[in-house]
Amino acid sequence: MTLKNIVKNTIKNAVKSLIEENYFDNQFDLNSLDFALTEAKVPDDLNQDNVVYHFSTNLAFILKQFKKTAPEIIANQLATTMLENKIFQQVDVAKPGFINIVLNNSVFLETMLNIYQAKNSFGANVFDSKEKINVEYVSANPTGFLHVGHARGAAFGDSLVRILRYAGLNVDSEYYVNDAGNQINVLKDSIYVRYLELFGINQPMPEDCYRGSDIIWAAQQIKDKYGDFFLEKTPQKQAELKNVASAILLDKIKSDLAEFNVNIDIYSSEKKLSENNLINPVIQDLKTHTYTQDGALFLKTTDYGDDKDRVLVKSDGSFTYLTPDIAYHKSKFSRADKLINIWGADHSGYIARMKIAMQCLGFNPDKLDILTIQLVRLIKDGEEFKMSKRAGTCVTLADLLEVSSADAVRFMMLTREINNKFDFDIDLANSHDANNPVFIVQYAHSRAVSLIQKLKPATFSDQLELSEKAKRLILVLDNFAELIKTIVSTTKVNLLTQYLIDLAKAFNSFYAEQKLLNHPHEATYSILINAVANVLKTGLNLIGVSAPDKM
Repeated sequence: MTLKNIVKNTIKNAVKSLIEENYFDNQFDLNSLDFALTEAKVPDDLNQDNVVYHFSTNLAFILKQFKKTAPEIIANQLATTMLENKIFQQVDVAKPGFINIVLNNSVFLETMLNIYQAKNSFGANVFDSKEKINVEYVSANPTGFLHVGHARGAAFGDSLVRILRYAGLNVDSEYYVNDAGNQINVLKDSIYVRYLELFGINQPMPEDCYRGSDIIWAAQQIKDKYGDFFLEKTPQKQAELKNVASAILLDKIKSDLAEFNVNIDIYSSEKKLSENNLINPVIQDLKTHTYTQDGALFLKTTDYGDDKDRVLVKSDGSFTYLTPDIAYHKSKFSRADKLINIWGADHSGYIARMKIAMQCLGFNPDKLDILTIQLVRLIKDGEEFKMSKRAGTCVTLADLLEVSSADAVRFMMLTREINNKFDFDIDLANSHDANNPVFIVQYAHSRAVSLIQKLKPATFSDQLELSEKAKRLILVLDNFAELIKTIVSTTKVNLLTQYLIDLAKAFNSFYAEQKLLNHPHEATYSILINAVANVLKTGLNLIGVSAPDKM
């Protein structure tokens, strides 16, 4: 149990004592009592004695509904009762009824020891759910290299999966491969022209084609592996070329993701949906929610609030993009209880119709959580950095990893909520100073490891009187477990990067003030430094960033 939860439960016990004394006018359920317990921020003019409070609560204002008196009076009574417990050193009331709390030194020592003993599992396995979760992310078409926008989705999706698993949840990560449809025909035609060029045969590029140098790269890979096999343009060889082309680019995508420290469990093929006859049955499943008009089959999404009904089958008998996607989501629901999709912001318009389709199939739409990621803009030398020496049109993930480290890219891209556009400053990411957040955190970890090597082996003593900066550091450490729960419920991975920055700064502030070597309680301080190193390393691991011992 975290320190914050201990304090909250102890306060509830004080309220329970008042209930048993018939202090309140009305009865209420103590278990449903919810109140804020926050970091104390008392203005100087209300804190003439410069007391360093550790927590503050608004509980008296909530209890006012059960006692017909001023919150300040309730707060004073509650403060008196709270002081009967040894964990509180001082409890003061500030007008108009806030309760400010100072904890005893021993509570911090116990918390420090608990975090240390947890090693690299502090805050882990906080959920005991049998629910299977599927997280789909990246899912870029295998028609070219991954670009920086995909990098943001990859960093976020991979980190979210790591955090969910750390919290004790059963999670699969998945990539949906759009290896069917017209874009794969366009890919094949584009590569074929470049393939011919490698044999000195020049043909005009198709009007709608992929023109990046990733296509030239793929053509060269095919020539290197298959020689002149595809020069003869037969239907059979063109069909095989289509498969080979998408497979080569998918392998490149997997390789780039691995370089980015991203590992995905499942790669699901759109083509296999058709081959395994998983699309046509969906049309039958949706029969009561469809109608035919002008030869096309429509899904009645307006019955569920959509602005217009959506076409499933076009008048020529071909499926729209939506139909195999519905079949794919049905397939995922057969393997998982909850789905989390991470899509680009340009797919926002598909969210409502996909949720409606799942509802029509009998699934709970609330079990489909679709998150969207906004664009990334690269900044170098204070200006937008657009061009790629490889593709000529956009910066690829591989390009980015040549000018910056995977650690820096991942950390920086996780510093903001994904629904906000993000400027990635290449110069900042590569800097080695206090302006670079990933440097701050990694350096704090290496400093802690270096200290541990110099300090006496960790041995606990309850005689150490902690400084306020040490207590502040322990409070920040203690927040980690609650933070994991918050990220699971909100999917806000950026909270973890901000936490790691705060922890690094709290550690640096403590380190600058406190002499540790040759301190009478050096061995006990070693426990604190070990706890800091463990939590920093755990947090960095959860976002796929290394925790170097030396820098």
